[in-house]
Amino acid sequence: MQKDNFLIYGKNPLIEAVKTNRVVKVFLLKNFSDEKIMTLLNDHHLPITYLNLSEMDKMCENGVHQGAAAELKPYNTVGLEEIIAKAKKLEKQIIVMLDNIVDPHNLGAILRSADFFGAAGVVLPKHNSVSLNATVAKTSAGAINYVPVAVVNNLNQAIKILQENGYWVVATDGSAKQSYTDLKYDFPVVIIIGSEGKGISSLVLKNSDYVVKIPQFGHVNSLNASVAAGIILAEVRKTNI
Repeated sequence: MQKDNFLIYGKNPLIEAVKTNRVVKVFLLKNFSDEKIMTLLNDHHLPITYLNLSEMDKMCENGVHQGAAAELKPYNTVGLEEIIAKAKKLEKQIIVMLDNIVDPHNLGAILRSADFFGAAGVVLPKHNSVSLNATVAKTSAGAINYVPVAVVNNLNQAIKILQENGYWVVATDGSAKQSYTDLKYDFPVVIIIGSEGKGISSLVLKNSDYVVKIPQFGHVNSLNASVAAGIILAEVRKTNI
């Protein structure tokens, strides 16, 4: 593969990547017989390399590839202003911001939830954050192709810009006094999710308009970040502006 390209594997990630014209080359297991995928590949005139099982396993580092993989063009990020512009065209303006998320599986799952609940995009800090890599792409189940991601130098500066554009910033933190269900979310909203370990930085919490928590009823004192994102986004979608 070329230096700037990377590999994804699995049927659904392959299908979504083909639909969004990100595929450079396809790798299939010999005797691969999924008619839907073969028709899609033929329609897009994509080059196919057939591999035996040991070759496919080695290339995919023994991941669950379902006999299909693809070399992709790199995923590009966008500017914050592009996400704001996209959000303003939506019925419900939702932007997700992440702080200290370094696990690619978490980022991929959050992108999946962001797409499902119609968020305009995801904002990441330049430092202390995972990049858009192959693991993120696979975990997102194709959502990486539809949810724009902005990487900013400073989250607090980004918060200020978003507030100037009419957004209310809602951070999630276990120490909050308000429950996430206490707000109506009848305004353009930025939802901030932090990592399970470090959480959201103190200055980001200070600059947020609201800090809310998901009430705990069991014994484990934190939720997976992607699960927390899905819970909050589902609540936000209940209220239309």
